[in-house]
Amino acid sequence: MSTKDPIYRRFNLLGLTLCLVAFVYAISSLQDPITHISSPLISISKLLVLTSAVLFFIALAHNPRTFGQRIYGVMNFTLSAAGLALTSYHLWKHSADSQSPPAYCEQPIELLLGRQQHIDAKLTELMNAAVQCPVESANLIGLGAAEQCLLLFVSLFVISWKILIRRKKNEGLFL
Repeated sequence: MSTKDPIYRRFNLLGLTLCLVAFVYAISSLQDPITHISSPLISISKLLVLTSAVLFFIALAHNPRTFGQRIYGVMNFTLSAAGLALTSYHLWKHSADSQSPPAYCEQPIELLLGRQQHIDAKLTELMNAAVQCPVESANLIGLGAAEQCLLLFVSLFVISWKILIRRKKNEGLFL
Protein backbone atom coordinates (compact mmCIF):
# COMPACT_ATOMS: atom_id res chain seq x y z
CA MET A 1 0.00 0.00 0.00
CA SER A 2 1.29 3.45 -0.81
CA THR A 3 1.82 6.17 1.74
CA LYS A 4 -1.46 7.75 0.75
CA ASP A 5 -4.34 5.31 1.13
CA PRO A 6 -6.76 5.28 -1.86
CA ILE A 7 -9.60 4.08 0.39
CA TYR A 8 -9.85 7.56 1.89
CA ARG A 9 -10.19 9.07 -1.57
CA ARG A 10 -13.12 6.79 -2.34
CA PHE A 11 -14.95 7.71 0.84
CA ASN A 12 -14.23 11.41 0.36
CA LEU A 13 -15.50 11.22 -3.21
CA LEU A 14 -18.61 9.34 -2.04
CA GLY A 15 -19.25 11.94 0.69
CA LEU A 16 -18.70 14.83 -1.71
CA THR A 17 -21.04 13.31 -4.30
CA LEU A 18 -23.74 12.66 -1.70
CA CYS A 19 -23.47 16.21 -0.36
CA LEU A 20 -23.65 17.78 -3.81
CA VAL A 21 -26.63 15.66 -4.88
CA ALA A 22 -28.43 16.45 -1.61
CA PHE A 23 -27.68 20.17 -1.94
CA VAL A 24 -28.96 20.32 -5.53
CA TYR A 25 -32.06 18.33 -4.52
CA ALA A 26 -32.70 20.69 -1.59
CA ILE A 27 -32.42 23.73 -3.82
CA SER A 28 -34.55 22.32 -6.61
CA SER A 29 -37.24 20.46 -4.66
CA LEU A 30 -37.35 21.51 -1.02
CA GLN A 31 -37.70 25.26 -1.37
CA ASP A 32 -40.31 27.46 -2.93
CA PRO A 33 -39.45 27.83 -6.64
CA ILE A 34 -40.71 31.41 -6.86
CA THR A 35 -39.36 33.00 -3.69
CA HIS A 36 -36.46 30.54 -3.11
CA ILE A 37 -37.34 30.41 0.58
CA SER A 38 -37.11 27.16 2.48
CA SER A 39 -37.97 26.17 6.01
CA PRO A 40 -35.42 26.82 8.77
CA LEU A 41 -34.65 23.08 9.11
CA ILE A 42 -33.90 22.81 5.40
CA SER A 43 -31.80 25.99 5.55
CA ILE A 44 -29.63 24.77 8.42
CA SER A 45 -29.38 21.35 6.73
CA LYS A 46 -28.19 23.00 3.51
CA LEU A 47 -25.58 24.93 5.51
CA LEU A 48 -24.32 21.75 7.22
CA VAL A 49 -24.28 19.79 3.95
CA LEU A 50 -22.47 22.55 2.09
CA THR A 51 -19.84 22.75 4.84
CA SER A 52 -19.42 18.96 4.72
CA ALA A 53 -19.08 19.09 0.94
CA VAL A 54 -16.29 21.65 1.24
CA LEU A 55 -14.50 19.48 3.82
CA PHE A 56 -14.88 16.34 1.69
CA PHE A 57 -13.54 18.25 -1.34
CA ILE A 58 -10.54 19.58 0.58
CA ALA A 59 -9.79 16.11 1.94
CA LEU A 60 -10.11 14.65 -1.56
CA ALA A 61 -7.84 17.25 -3.14
CA HIS A 62 -5.32 17.39 -0.29
CA ASN A 63 -5.29 13.60 0.29
CA PRO A 64 -3.14 13.64 3.43
CA ARG A 65 -1.94 10.58 5.25
CA THR A 66 -4.04 8.77 7.84
CA PHE A 67 -3.73 11.39 10.59
CA GLY A 68 -4.83 14.23 8.27
CA GLN A 69 -7.71 12.18 6.93
CA ARG A 70 -8.84 11.55 10.48
CA ILE A 71 -8.84 15.28 11.21
CA TYR A 72 -11.10 15.87 8.21
CA GLY A 73 -13.15 12.84 9.30
CA VAL A 74 -13.63 14.25 12.81
CA MET A 75 -14.86 17.56 11.40
CA ASN A 76 -17.30 15.82 9.05
CA PHE A 77 -18.33 13.45 11.85
CA THR A 78 -19.12 16.45 14.07
CA LEU A 79 -21.14 18.17 11.35
CA SER A 80 -23.14 15.04 10.57
CA ALA A 81 -23.73 14.36 14.28
CA ALA A 82 -24.98 17.93 14.71
CA GLY A 83 -27.34 17.51 11.74
CA LEU A 84 -28.49 14.16 13.07
CA ALA A 85 -29.18 15.60 16.52
CA LEU A 86 -31.00 18.65 15.15
CA THR A 87 -33.15 16.63 12.77
CA SER A 88 -33.90 13.94 15.36
CA TYR A 89 -34.91 16.56 17.91
CA HIS A 90 -37.10 18.26 15.32
CA LEU A 91 -38.86 14.98 14.49
CA TRP A 92 -39.27 14.09 18.16
CA LYS A 93 -40.63 17.51 19.07
CA HIS A 94 -43.19 17.55 16.26
CA SER A 95 -44.32 13.96 16.72
CA ALA A 96 -44.90 14.32 20.47
CA ASP A 97 -46.53 17.72 20.45
CA SER A 98 -49.42 18.99 18.37
CA GLN A 99 -49.32 22.63 19.45
CA SER A 100 -49.51 25.38 16.89
CA PRO A 101 -46.14 26.72 15.75
CA PRO A 102 -44.85 30.05 17.12
CA ALA A 103 -45.80 33.25 15.30
CA TYR A 104 -42.31 33.83 13.90
CA CYS A 105 -42.59 30.62 11.86
CA GLU A 106 -44.89 32.45 9.45
CA GLN A 107 -42.24 35.08 8.70
CA PRO A 108 -39.63 34.65 5.96
CA ILE A 109 -36.19 33.56 7.14
CA GLU A 110 -34.59 36.75 5.87
CA LEU A 111 -36.82 38.84 8.14
CA LEU A 112 -36.17 36.49 11.05
CA LEU A 113 -32.40 36.65 10.62
CA GLY A 114 -32.33 40.33 9.68
CA ARG A 115 -33.00 41.34 13.28
CA GLN A 116 -29.69 39.83 14.46
CA GLN A 117 -26.38 41.60 13.86
CA HIS A 118 -23.82 38.90 14.71
CA ILE A 119 -23.36 35.59 12.89
CA ASP A 120 -23.53 33.55 16.11
CA ALA A 121 -26.87 35.14 17.00
CA LYS A 122 -28.14 34.42 13.48
CA LEU A 123 -27.08 30.76 13.71
CA THR A 124 -28.68 30.41 17.14
CA GLU A 125 -31.92 31.96 15.85
CA LEU A 126 -31.86 29.68 12.80
CA MET A 127 -31.34 26.56 14.96
CA ASN A 128 -34.15 27.55 17.31
CA ALA A 129 -36.45 28.15 14.35
CA ALA A 130 -35.38 24.82 12.80
CA VAL A 131 -36.54 22.99 15.90
CA GLN A 132 -39.71 25.03 16.54
CA CYS A 133 -41.10 25.52 13.03
CA PRO A 134 -42.70 22.62 11.19
CA VAL A 135 -41.41 21.58 7.78
CA GLU A 136 -43.64 21.54 4.74
CA SER A 137 -44.22 17.99 3.61
CA ALA A 138 -42.16 17.23 0.53
CA ASN A 139 -42.62 13.54 -0.17
CA LEU A 140 -39.98 11.40 -1.78
CA ILE A 141 -40.73 7.69 -1.48
CA GLY A 142 -43.26 8.52 1.23
CA LEU A 143 -40.74 10.41 3.38
CA GLY A 144 -41.17 14.01 4.42
CA ALA A 145 -38.41 16.60 4.26
CA ALA A 146 -37.34 16.07 7.89
CA GLU A 147 -37.07 12.29 7.38
CA GLN A 148 -35.05 12.88 4.21
CA CYS A 149 -32.69 15.12 6.17
CA LEU A 150 -32.36 12.43 8.83
CA LEU A 151 -31.44 9.79 6.23
CA LEU A 152 -28.91 12.14 4.66
CA PHE A 153 -27.20 12.84 7.97
CA VAL A 154 -27.18 9.14 8.88
CA SER A 155 -25.44 8.44 5.55
CA LEU A 156 -22.89 11.20 6.12
CA PHE A 157 -22.38 9.92 9.67
CA VAL A 158 -21.58 6.41 8.36
CA ILE A 159 -19.21 7.74 5.69
CA SER A 160 -17.41 9.87 8.27
CA TRP A 161 -17.23 6.91 10.65
CA LYS A 162 -15.69 4.75 7.93
CA ILE A 163 -13.04 7.43 7.38
CA LEU A 164 -12.30 7.49 11.11
CA ILE A 165 -11.82 3.77 11.65
CA ARG A 166 -8.40 2.34 10.93
CA ARG A 167 -7.96 0.54 7.62
CA LYS A 168 -5.40 -2.27 7.65
CA LYS A 169 -5.34 -2.90 3.90
CA ASN A 170 -7.20 -2.20 0.71
CA GLU A 171 -9.99 -4.81 0.94
CA GLY A 172 -12.27 -3.66 -1.84
CA LEU A 173 -14.20 -0.74 -3.19
CA PHE A 174 -16.04 0.37 -0.02
CA LEU A 175 -15.28 -2.33 2.54
